Amino acid sequence: MSALAVWQWLELVKVRQGGNAACAINETLNCEAVWDTAFATWVQATLGIPVAAWGLVWGLGALAWAVGLGFRKNPAWLGLSVWGTRIWALAGALFCVVFAYVSWRAGSVCVTCLATFVLVLAYAFCAVGLLSFRAPLPKNTFVLASLLSLALVFLLGVLMQPFGKKTATAAVTSISSHTSLEHFLSTLKPEEKSNLGKARKAFLAAPERPVAAPTLGRFPKQAPVVLQDFTDIKCGHCQTAEVVLTQLLHSMPPGSIAVEPRYYPLDAECNPSLRRPEEPPPGPSMGVRCAAALVQICLEGSADFAKLRGELFHAASSLKTREDVLAIASKGQTSRMRLESCMDSPDALARLHADIALAQSHGIRGTPFFLLNGKPVGFAPSFWTAMALAKGNAEDLAFTLLK
Repeated sequence: MSALAVWQWLELVKVRQGGNAACAINETLNCEAVWDTAFATWVQATLGIPVAAWGLVWGLGALAWAVGLGFRKNPAWLGLSVWGTRIWALAGALFCVVFAYVSWRAGSVCVTCLATFVLVLAYAFCAVGLLSFRAPLPKNTFVLASLLSLALVFLLGVLMQPFGKKTATAAVTSISSHTSLEHFLSTLKPEEKSNLGKARKAFLAAPERPVAAPTLGRFPKQAPVVLQDFTDIKCGHCQTAEVVLTQLLHSMPPGSIAVEPRYYPLDAECNPSLRRPEEPPPGPSMGVRCAAALVQICLEGSADFAKLRGELFHAASSLKTREDVLAIASKGQTSRMRLESCMDSPDALARLHADIALAQSHGIRGTPFFLLNGKPVGFAPSFWTAMALAKGNAEDLAFTLLK
């Protein structure tokens, strides 16, 4: 179980660096789509480590309780271990049910996650159905086992935090300054070349579609490559993408690539695509995800837009209310009164719905989602860099260096 979790974690890091996961077989059997769901991104943004890391935490905890079962000469400790194993097993089974539901809602199946479910449920069956303990138990054994399980979760979660941060920033190191496409391609490792080649092949195979009309947030206004990124403020991978895109703009030759923020809040309150047809529109209240999207739309065009957008993403985990969002957004040149008026206007909501419709027309499955010159692309900083250096020409002869 722990080995499988480590492998999935390493695959996630590879994906964040622009590669493709071995478990991304097709549109249906696609672990990447599951890893990019709102639930998975919320887990990393809130708890600091990805879902795969929590699989490792569970595997190590299961091993720890299993070791405790070996102390048969101490009835008190053995009884405690039996209950700890059962609690740990049931918690794992509950998480499997939750994540299976998340996968079903995403319309994708994570094959390696299915293998994890089988292992966890088998452990749970053994823990609940086969373990027995007949000796009298000390009082509060169940409570003590529960508290020890929580302490184990906390301890292992804290130990994983440094590695979680490395996962979140894995893509940042893949971008550096280059002056020519040939030089950039020559610096890539074989696996990086292979991943870039796959991204280019998928890009060339995608149907040609016109790039949507520019928004006030596009910077710079003119460039041969336009990268539109659809984000949700609470999406942990979106926060990583924001860092990468900022670095990309600073490292590429001026005017070679334009970045255009777009918005896809994962909240049915302002995102009609997340509501069932029979569901009525929600009331007038505004959650953080919707407020952050609308306030960014209202900030577009201001000189401090990029700075304030960066601050919003930096503080994303601490944003709880619309007030929190406005407290950051109103620190710039645009007054709070003007921002609130804009956020509540039909024009801002219409723009947000246009972004959502654009993403839906390209088959968005989660955030972040990217369009490069009107074609869907994955989180592939190396490919974006190559296209910027090629001035948007995916047929550039320099790409023969990938063979």
